[in-house]
Amino acid sequence: MKKYLFIILCLINTTFAFDNGYLTNTTIDYNQYDRYESTTDNEAIAFNGSMGIYEAKNPPSCCRELPRVVNKKLSSPQDIKIFKTKNIEPISYTNTVSLNKLQVSEKKQKFFYMLLPAILISKQRLKAKRDRVEHIINNDNPTAEEIAFLDELYKTYETSDNQELLSRMKTHPVSIILAQAAIESAWGESRFFKEGNNIFGMWSYNANEPRIRAKKTRNGKAVYVRKYATLSDAIDDYFEVIGRGAYKNFRKQRDITKDPLKLVEYLVNYCELKEQYTKKLKKFIIANKLEKFDDYKIDREYLITKNF
Repeated sequence: MKKYLFIILCLINTTFAFDNGYLTNTTIDYNQYDRYESTTDNEAIAFNGSMGIYEAKNPPSCCRELPRVVNKKLSSPQDIKIFKTKNIEPISYTNTVSLNKLQVSEKKQKFFYMLLPAILISKQRLKAKRDRVEHIINNDNPTAEEIAFLDELYKTYETSDNQELLSRMKTHPVSIILAQAAIESAWGESRFFKEGNNIFGMWSYNANEPRIRAKKTRNGKAVYVRKYATLSDAIDDYFEVIGRGAYKNFRKQRDITKDPLKLVEYLVNYCELKEQYTKKLKKFIIANKLEKFDDYKIDREYLITKNF
């Protein structure tokens, strides 16, 4: 017994000696880790003794991560933030501004960075929702609230099959969405984009929702498009539309590959131009080097972990 006690004491003394030596020769800026303290109590924080830093652990399987969105109003193109790294702040712009007076290269850059945070916000929100669906599906005793949540999604995505629902709730590369956004909104100069944050010209069939009347009619009837509070809300709606209806082949390929140049070939039903439209998208992605944006993510500083 004394022998084992002696060994334990030696190990403790050795550890203290190592820690003291490490702390004596290392200056740690703990302020850079304060951001983790501002997150919810559910997010696991651990001190890494060998590195001398605090680290955020991976969230447990019972949790989902939601973006801490920063709403911002634009007054001029200069207000659009250009991110220097691939970890970005989830800024959701509540309005748009004209970029017409800018040089072509700057106009393109400002347009892409105006839309980029909105896309990543929407992708993260949908991922969190999808994670909750998986949790409910795998739970033998879902609550009444969880069942109601699932039923609402069945209606939204027009399916009652759990695996099909999960497939329809997936997202796809940022590069595709940026290309479509630029083409559909005429580089942000369409009236619907300026007046209602409507990036893709989504129609409205509900007189009780915010909407804008189009100047043209269809078969003699008035046409309305939706009006969104923010750009990220418009992206949310876009993912729901892609998640149902005439995009079955696209969704099927989305389960197979993440290659944007292959995926766009299956968006033939998005536009009346069919194959011409998909070829245009592919050329647009290549010409503007949009694939680089596929690696961008929301900075973990702005992710909030919540229980299901």
